[in-house]
Amino acid sequence: MIGRILLTVAALAVTGFMLLVLIGLWDRYEQETAALGFSGIYERYLAWQAGTFRRPEGPRSRES
Repeated sequence: MIGRILLTVAALAVTGFMLLVLIGLWDRYEQETAALGFSGIYERYLAWQAGTFRRPEGPRSRES
């Protein structure tokens, strides 16, 4: 009985963590899209196909 409860709590914790990660990734995606001036996914895809898509420089890109 206790094992089943612990398994359920662990599964809920993992699911919640994954949900928070996905929300964070989506928020980052929306911020990058807005910073690049694209209003939708299709425009971003077209920019990538044309080779004009570049990631904005951030703290990670400056590390050498």
